[in-house]
Amino acid sequence: MSATQFERLLQWYSPAWRSRYGDELVALMEDTFAGERVPLRDKLGIVCSGISEHLREIGLEASGSHPGEQVRAGSLLVLCAWALFVIASGGFAKFAEHWDAAMPQGERWLPGGAYHTVAWAGGVGAVVVLVAGAVTLPAFTRFVREGGWTQVRRPVLRALVVSSTAFLMSIGVIAWAHHIGSQQHNGGWWPHGVLVLWALVIAAAIGSCTAAAVAAARRLQLSPRVLRLEGLLALLVTLAIIAIIGGTLVWWGAVATDAPRFFSADVFGAIGSTAPLAMIIVGLLMLAGLVIAISGAGRVARSIRAVSPS
Repeated sequence: MSATQFERLLQWYSPAWRSRYGDELVALMEDTFAGERVPLRDKLGIVCSGISEHLREIGLEASGSHPGEQVRAGSLLVLCAWALFVIASGGFAKFAEHWDAAMPQGERWLPGGAYHTVAWAGGVGAVVVLVAGAVTLPAFTRFVREGGWTQVRRPVLRALVVSSTAFLMSIGVIAWAHHIGSQQHNGGWWPHGVLVLWALVIAAAIGSCTAAAVAAARRLQLSPRVLRLEGLLALLVTLAIIAIIGGTLVWWGAVATDAPRFFSADVFGAIGSTAPLAMIIVGLLMLAGLVIAISGAGRVARSIRAVSPS
């Protein structure tokens, strides 16, 4: 295996890590695998280690075995999972508009209950995330007063710019939607292109705000009591995530059984298919979020009892 190929494996690590340890890792790989192909198991090990270093740098991987840091890292993972669910739930809500009009009156109770479960769980999760942010606000204020603003200025300003763009674009899109007729709205590809672009900008705003929150939260000095509370709130958010994905699956199955034609009424639908592209994307986002949330909640659950509340 050539040195260039070793350097390609090194790209899985962050630039800061490569500048400090990269030459040593390449030399080790050359000594270990010189003239031979790196086994797949070893490649996967290198890739996983690189990803772990990235997560550690952004605060989603605890830098040590301290229970408080494990709780912090797990809680931030749950926050990232929640961001994915916010994006996915927005797509689900848009796709499922007027679903009841396609259902027989007597068959609406099951998908209706599932739909309301998604809405209620989303509302509860949002409130819990806001409470978690409010709990850390005093620590963030101290952090800024002590000169920490320079450490988080870039991600925070980026989040403000992207969020402001999404807000202004939302005003424009809503005003535009109220001034065009339904025939024009459904009569070409460009109105749907505008809506897709709007959705992407909103998703970027959610992502940038989450990144800013993670960048700040991993630097805050939090008391054990606050860390325990953040861990408990992360567990509650995970339960909300499970309820959302459960409600979505039940709704999907019920509508597909009793009103399959509903899934072919959307621009992203396909005639005769109960798995349109929009719902597939929603499902994949929710699945990814669920995996991340369970990983984070597992860390919290294993470590929270070891964090002294005093």
